[in-house]
Amino acid sequence: MELIKDYVITLATMIILISAIELIAPDNSMKKYLKFVLGLILIAVMISPIIDIFSNSENIIVSNIAEYFELDKEDDKSIEVSSNKEYSSSTLEMFKENLEKNCNRLLNEKFVNQDFESNIICNIDPKNIEYSIEKIKVGVKEKGTSKIDKVIISTKEEKKSEKEVNNKDEIVSYLMEIFAVTKDKIEIYKINE
Repeated sequence: MELIKDYVITLATMIILISAIELIAPDNSMKKYLKFVLGLILIAVMISPIIDIFSNSENIIVSNIAEYFELDKEDDKSIEVSSNKEYSSSTLEMFKENLEKNCNRLLNEKFVNQDFESNIICNIDPKNIEYSIEKIKVGVKEKGTSKIDKVIISTKEEKKSEKEVNNKDEIVSYLMEIFAVTKDKIEIYKINE
């Protein structure tokens, strides 16, 4: 970056100097020769960085590349240190959230008349890039307006019957196929509106 800055400063200085010389030069037959010489000087200034690169700047380029790779290694070491201290819980939590979002998205694409809320309990091994699912809990809500249930007012306490999801078996088999888990690891429940 410093080389480019120096090049631009030198070039601008030479253009200003050449313009000043042309302004104070007398108008005679020598002026065209003076312009020719000043043009050659300007061309020499413009190609000097290219000549430097092909001649002695090879060592500078090699040292700059080596310096870059040293900085890159230091960055990698700092990443390793931070990841070994804690495979940050936020990173693992983000993985779990993304897994849940993907589950919701896939279910919404397959079953368009329903909305889903997933909660996946899993163990994540970031070193081997593996995860194992312990439990998938999926809440299902029907889209659109729902029927109002019959309201029974009674003095006796009655057990609320849990509502069943219409296509529970289809959802379970789809999740078994996607996540390669057994049926006992999947729990489907209806979301009360």
